[in-house]
Amino acid sequence: MGDIMDYLVPKDTWPEVIIPDEVKNYIGDRKELNLAEEILDRNIELGRGRKVAVYFMDRRVTYLDLVNLSNRVANFLQSIGIEKYDRVGFRMRNMPEAIAVNFGIMKAGAIPVPLNPMWAKKEIVHVSNNAELKAIFVTGDEKTFSAVKDSASEVETVKKIIVTEQEELEDPFVPFSEVYKQSKNFDPVPLAIGTPAVVLYTSGTTGLPKGCAHFVENVLAAVYLVGKYVWKLTEDDVVGGPAPVSFAMGYGNGCLIPYFHGAATSIWPGFSVENFFKFVEEHGITIFSSLPTAYRIILANPNLDEFIEKYDLSSLRLCTGGGEALGAETAIKWKEKFGMDIYESLGATEMVHICVSNTCAPQPVAGSIGWPVPGYIARIIDPETKEECKAGEVGNLYIKGPTGIRYWNHPTRPLDEKQKKSVIDGWNVLGDFVRKDENGYIYFVSRDDDLIKSSGYRIGPDEIEQPLSQHPAVLECGVIGVPDPEGIRGQIVKAVIRLKEGYEPSEELKKDILAFLEKHIAKYKLPREIEFRTEPLPRTATGKLLRRFLKEE
Repeated sequence: MGDIMDYLVPKDTWPEVIIPDEVKNYIGDRKELNLAEEILDRNIELGRGRKVAVYFMDRRVTYLDLVNLSNRVANFLQSIGIEKYDRVGFRMRNMPEAIAVNFGIMKAGAIPVPLNPMWAKKEIVHVSNNAELKAIFVTGDEKTFSAVKDSASEVETVKKIIVTEQEELEDPFVPFSEVYKQSKNFDPVPLAIGTPAVVLYTSGTTGLPKGCAHFVENVLAAVYLVGKYVWKLTEDDVVGGPAPVSFAMGYGNGCLIPYFHGAATSIWPGFSVENFFKFVEEHGITIFSSLPTAYRIILANPNLDEFIEKYDLSSLRLCTGGGEALGAETAIKWKEKFGMDIYESLGATEMVHICVSNTCAPQPVAGSIGWPVPGYIARIIDPETKEECKAGEVGNLYIKGPTGIRYWNHPTRPLDEKQKKSVIDGWNVLGDFVRKDENGYIYFVSRDDDLIKSSGYRIGPDEIEQPLSQHPAVLECGVIGVPDPEGIRGQIVKAVIRLKEGYEPSEELKKDILAFLEKHIAKYKLPREIEFRTEPLPRTATGKLLRRFLKEE
């Protein structure tokens, strides 16, 4: 156990972690537990063995199916020498086997490390060596498998790479069919409270991915609180969405939270407008969770009214999202079309999952991310004066609760200056700039890296991108800060725009776009540069805009 703790940042840099009484009462006097047993296996004792746990396309996987396959995974891992606290990676398409793999890793007493399906060889090699992975599970399709295959000679600690959908393989590659040869019985290996149970890596939007270690009680608290207070789950619920399960948001949605509450998940092979309507109807989705981009794409679809007419969405009771600003315009349009609010949230890989949500406020306010989830407390601090911001002022979000930032600290990835400033006086500082109104509602403004500092103003790109995306000529857009060529303002606002079919770049169109924007935002926020481009803007696997790439260009 001492060895695993050596991989963490020094204890005096940890945040203050406050476990709520209700979670403490659930844990009781236990000194150790196995998360897979708590989250998944408990459902068998509660009589849910034959209940559907996972909907995937036309497959229906029961709780008993999931328990049995995860036990086989655990037995297989032990057979190849995986021990307590060893790290095991998985980079898998959305499929029930990926969920069983996650729980199987946990059952073996090992630590799951989801590998983002968008990562290239460089990131896979870095994360594998940084986490010292002993094994990797991967789906055998070309898109998911090729980067792992190319990494095989450079991943220093990996003993075996287990591949689905392929049979004729040479060492270190092993077909997943070997897992099915194992026994379906297994006694889960418990881990001590106060030790790492999951390591989640950031998406790498600002450089190489950083590992975040989450202890047994942190993961359990997040699963308990998000299910109870954010989604308000019952065993009749089905949580659905397109987020990849081997990526932080999708990992919480598809591999952790619903099962603790006896609910089911609907995992999708990918996002499309038709998939949204089809799977809500076919799987009886009650909670749709996705990035704001998905909501905008659905609303912009020219056949939207036909879809609404054709499909039955009556099961849907909650629409939620996070990862970037939704914008009041999108929330209002969604309510007009579907008669439902979108309950925006804020979460972070560093915090396991959601820690601020509109579902925790007295009522949703369009454009707001709401209030802290019960168990969390938040402050908004001016980065210069270090004083608490008044209503309407933009500052850093400081947050504290049952989860927190403990970076994985390995010689291959020394802490950078930004990471060293991520915990201040026991508070987690996530790098989010926000503001709060006089009623206590929090509004997301920008990520620290994306914040534009121009003429003394702090400008969030989202507050320009939202109205800009409503212009009839704009297919997609990204807003960044670039150095002021005159050297007066620090930075100026630049908009990068991809036009819809039928529109051509011109100076006249630029003027029209600026005139349109002037009706929606303050003059000091108007772009001073507009660039038109024909290729799609860079995005993560879940559709989040990668502004860093726009800046690098």
